[in-house]
Amino acid sequence: MNTLDRKISGGELSPTETLGSLVDFGADDVLQMVSFRLSGEDYAVDVMAVQEINRLSDMTRVPRAPYFVDGVINLRGKILPVINLRKLLGFPPMTVQTEEMRMIVVNAEGSLAGLTVDEVNQVLRIPKDRVEEQTELGIGKALGDVIRGVAHMEDRLVTLLDIGKLLSVRIQ
Repeated sequence: MNTLDRKISGGELSPTETLGSLVDFGADDVLQMVSFRLSGEDYAVDVMAVQEINRLSDMTRVPRAPYFVDGVINLRGKILPVINLRKLLGFPPMTVQTEEMRMIVVNAEGSLAGLTVDEVNQVLRIPKDRVEEQTELGIGKALGDVIRGVAHMEDRLVTLLDIGKLLSVRIQ
Protein backbone atom coordinates (compact mmCIF):
# COMPACT_ATOMS: atom_id res chain seq x y z
CA MET A 1 0.00 0.00 0.00
CA ASN A 2 1.53 3.32 -1.05
CA THR A 3 1.45 6.57 0.92
CA LEU A 4 -1.61 7.94 -0.88
CA ASP A 5 -3.58 4.72 -0.36
CA ARG A 6 -2.69 4.76 3.36
CA LYS A 7 -3.76 8.40 3.69
CA ILE A 8 -7.06 7.73 1.92
CA SER A 9 -7.96 4.56 3.81
CA GLY A 10 -6.83 6.00 7.12
CA GLY A 11 -8.65 9.30 6.67
CA GLU A 12 -5.41 11.18 7.18
CA LEU A 13 -5.50 13.59 4.26
CA SER A 14 -4.92 16.99 5.82
CA PRO A 15 -6.96 20.06 4.85
CA THR A 16 -3.92 21.68 3.22
CA GLU A 17 -2.94 18.50 1.41
CA THR A 18 -5.26 18.03 -1.55
CA LEU A 19 -5.45 14.82 -3.50
CA GLY A 20 -4.31 16.76 -6.54
CA SER A 21 -1.02 17.55 -4.83
CA LEU A 22 -0.38 13.83 -4.33
CA VAL A 23 -1.41 12.48 -7.74
CA ASP A 24 0.50 12.39 -11.01
CA PHE A 25 -1.48 14.14 -13.77
CA GLY A 26 0.55 12.94 -16.74
CA ALA A 27 -1.53 11.37 -19.48
CA ASP A 28 -4.62 12.92 -21.06
CA ASP A 29 -5.93 9.49 -22.05
CA VAL A 30 -6.13 8.35 -18.41
CA LEU A 31 -8.78 9.27 -15.84
CA GLN A 32 -7.65 9.58 -12.23
CA MET A 33 -10.52 8.68 -9.94
CA VAL A 34 -10.96 8.20 -6.18
CA SER A 35 -12.63 4.81 -5.76
CA PHE A 36 -14.98 3.83 -2.96
CA ARG A 37 -17.55 1.17 -2.09
CA LEU A 38 -21.28 1.44 -1.54
CA SER A 39 -23.36 -1.61 -0.71
CA GLY A 40 -20.68 -3.95 -2.04
CA GLU A 41 -20.31 -2.12 -5.38
CA ASP A 42 -17.36 -0.08 -6.67
CA TYR A 43 -17.79 3.60 -7.55
CA ALA A 44 -15.39 6.43 -8.33
CA VAL A 45 -15.32 10.22 -8.69
CA ASP A 46 -12.82 12.49 -10.41
CA VAL A 47 -9.83 13.13 -8.15
CA MET A 48 -9.91 16.83 -9.08
CA ALA A 49 -13.37 17.19 -7.49
CA VAL A 50 -12.21 15.69 -4.18
CA GLN A 51 -11.10 18.28 -1.66
CA GLU A 52 -10.45 15.92 1.24
CA ILE A 53 -11.45 12.64 2.87
CA ASN A 54 -12.43 12.49 6.54
CA ARG A 55 -13.73 10.05 9.07
CA LEU A 56 -17.42 10.51 9.79
CA SER A 57 -18.11 13.06 12.48
CA ASP A 58 -21.13 14.42 14.27
CA MET A 59 -23.49 16.40 12.12
CA THR A 60 -26.52 18.56 12.73
CA ARG A 61 -29.78 17.25 11.35
CA VAL A 62 -31.80 19.71 9.27
CA PRO A 63 -35.61 19.66 9.45
CA ARG A 64 -37.41 18.93 6.16
CA ALA A 65 -34.15 18.22 4.33
CA PRO A 66 -34.34 15.84 1.35
CA TYR A 67 -34.31 12.16 2.34
CA PHE A 68 -30.70 11.70 1.21
CA VAL A 69 -29.26 14.60 3.26
CA ASP A 70 -28.15 13.29 6.66
CA GLY A 71 -27.44 16.78 7.97
CA VAL A 72 -24.84 19.54 7.82
CA ILE A 73 -21.36 19.94 9.26
CA ASN A 74 -19.10 22.87 9.98
CA LEU A 75 -15.87 22.28 8.08
CA ARG A 76 -13.41 24.97 9.13
CA GLY A 77 -16.07 27.69 9.09
CA LYS A 78 -17.98 26.47 6.04
CA ILE A 79 -21.36 24.80 6.50
CA LEU A 80 -21.87 22.00 4.02
CA PRO A 81 -24.53 19.35 3.49
CA VAL A 82 -23.72 15.71 4.08
CA ILE A 83 -25.27 13.57 1.37
CA ASN A 84 -25.80 9.89 2.06
CA LEU A 85 -24.88 8.31 -1.28
CA ARG A 86 -26.50 5.01 -0.28
CA LYS A 87 -29.87 6.74 0.05
CA LEU A 88 -29.42 8.95 -3.02
CA LEU A 89 -28.57 5.98 -5.25
CA GLY A 90 -31.39 3.83 -3.86
CA PHE A 91 -29.44 1.43 -1.62
CA PRO A 92 -30.69 0.63 1.88
CA PRO A 93 -29.07 2.88 4.51
CA MET A 94 -26.48 1.44 6.89
CA THR A 95 -27.97 0.60 10.26
CA VAL A 96 -24.65 0.89 12.09
CA GLN A 97 -21.73 3.23 11.44
CA THR A 98 -18.54 1.26 10.74
CA GLU A 99 -14.89 2.19 11.24
CA GLU A 100 -14.32 2.08 7.45
CA MET A 101 -17.01 4.64 6.61
CA ARG A 102 -15.73 7.96 5.31
CA MET A 103 -16.96 11.34 4.15
CA ILE A 104 -15.56 12.50 0.83
CA VAL A 105 -15.66 16.29 0.65
CA VAL A 106 -16.21 17.26 -2.98
CA ASN A 107 -16.25 20.57 -4.78
CA ALA A 108 -18.03 21.05 -8.08
CA GLU A 109 -18.23 24.55 -9.53
CA GLY A 110 -18.03 26.09 -6.06
CA SER A 111 -20.62 23.78 -4.46
CA LEU A 112 -19.17 21.90 -1.50
CA ALA A 113 -20.74 18.78 -0.06
CA GLY A 114 -19.76 15.77 2.01
CA LEU A 115 -20.59 12.36 0.56
CA THR A 116 -20.83 9.44 2.97
CA VAL A 117 -19.50 6.17 1.60
CA ASP A 118 -18.96 2.69 3.07
CA GLU A 119 -15.19 2.83 2.54
CA VAL A 120 -12.64 4.62 0.37
CA ASN A 121 -10.26 2.41 -1.56
CA GLN A 122 -7.61 4.13 -3.66
CA VAL A 123 -6.90 6.44 -6.56
CA LEU A 124 -7.41 4.56 -9.80
CA ARG A 125 -5.75 5.35 -13.10
CA ILE A 126 -8.32 4.29 -15.67
CA PRO A 127 -7.51 4.35 -19.41
CA LYS A 128 -10.32 6.20 -21.20
CA ASP A 129 -10.69 3.36 -23.69
CA ARG A 130 -11.88 1.13 -20.80
CA VAL A 131 -14.83 3.39 -20.03
CA GLU A 132 -18.27 2.96 -21.53
CA GLU A 133 -19.98 6.34 -21.48
CA GLN A 134 -23.39 6.72 -19.83
CA THR A 135 -25.06 7.33 -23.21
CA GLU A 136 -23.87 3.92 -24.43
CA LEU A 137 -25.30 2.11 -21.41
CA GLY A 138 -28.99 2.88 -21.97
CA ILE A 139 -29.54 3.93 -18.34
CA GLY A 140 -32.76 5.87 -17.71
CA LYS A 141 -32.86 9.62 -17.10
CA ALA A 142 -33.75 9.65 -13.37
CA LEU A 143 -30.38 9.23 -11.67
CA GLY A 144 -28.72 7.95 -14.84
CA ASP A 145 -27.47 11.47 -15.47
CA VAL A 146 -25.19 11.30 -12.44
CA ILE A 147 -23.45 8.26 -13.92
CA ARG A 148 -20.60 9.32 -16.15
CA GLY A 149 -19.91 5.79 -17.31
CA VAL A 150 -18.68 2.36 -16.26
CA ALA A 151 -15.01 1.35 -16.31
CA HIS A 152 -13.91 -2.19 -17.10
CA MET A 153 -11.19 -3.07 -14.61
CA GLU A 154 -9.40 -6.45 -14.52
CA ASP A 155 -11.76 -8.20 -12.13
CA ARG A 156 -14.61 -5.75 -11.62
CA LEU A 157 -16.70 -2.92 -12.99
CA VAL A 158 -16.41 0.56 -11.48
CA THR A 159 -19.29 3.03 -11.88
CA LEU A 160 -17.98 6.55 -12.48
CA LEU A 161 -20.09 9.34 -10.99
CA ASP A 162 -20.32 12.91 -12.29
CA ILE A 163 -19.98 15.12 -9.21
CA GLY A 164 -21.35 18.26 -10.90
CA LYS A 165 -24.56 16.48 -11.89
CA LEU A 166 -24.75 14.67 -8.56
CA LEU A 167 -24.65 17.94 -6.62
CA SER A 168 -27.23 19.52 -8.92
CA VAL A 169 -29.62 16.59 -8.22
CA ARG A 170 -29.55 17.42 -4.51
CA ILE A 171 -30.82 20.94 -5.17
CA GLN A 172 -33.88 19.85 -7.17
